[in-house]
Amino acid sequence: MPDRAHAIPALTPANGQRSAPDEVWAQVREDYLAGISAPECCRRHGVGLTALRKRAASEGWRRADQPWAPPVRLDPWDEGALLEDRVAGDLDKVELRQLEFVADRRMMRAVLRGDAAEALRWRRVRAVLEADAREIDRLIAEDEALQWAHGEAHDAHDVNGVNGVSGTGA
Repeated sequence: MPDRAHAIPALTPANGQRSAPDEVWAQVREDYLAGISAPECCRRHGVGLTALRKRAASEGWRRADQPWAPPVRLDPWDEGALLEDRVAGDLDKVELRQLEFVADRRMMRAVLRGDAAEALRWRRVRAVLEADAREIDRLIAEDEALQWAHGEAHDAHDVNGVNGVSGTGA
């Protein structure tokens, strides 16, 4: 009878979870080698990041061995992709408030996926965009106030050739 101390370890991990079926790992491998990030592959297929990295290393999943492919674009429903389409790629037509909205939505999606690090990154992006937009609004308001004050001062002085007096009196 074999000694229990030298028995072959069970196929299930120590935490009691079962490994994903081979069909799932085949899809994970395909997505990973296609350029999808490891965390995104894990989210899509319900596998652990450590398990993915161990399997990729042991089975030799190397992106460098794959033929070149263009980078994975955003999902077509992403607000950033929609905004870029709406302005036909002309970034001069994009306002900071629109970018704030995109960052806010991406932050929300990251929260729903449980990706706290990504959510915090998008939160910081949104905060910076919001601060920049407030500063631009402040500068515009300041400039408009100066223009108004200059216009009022101009109207009070020598509009008709007479210093502050209307009419033709002697």
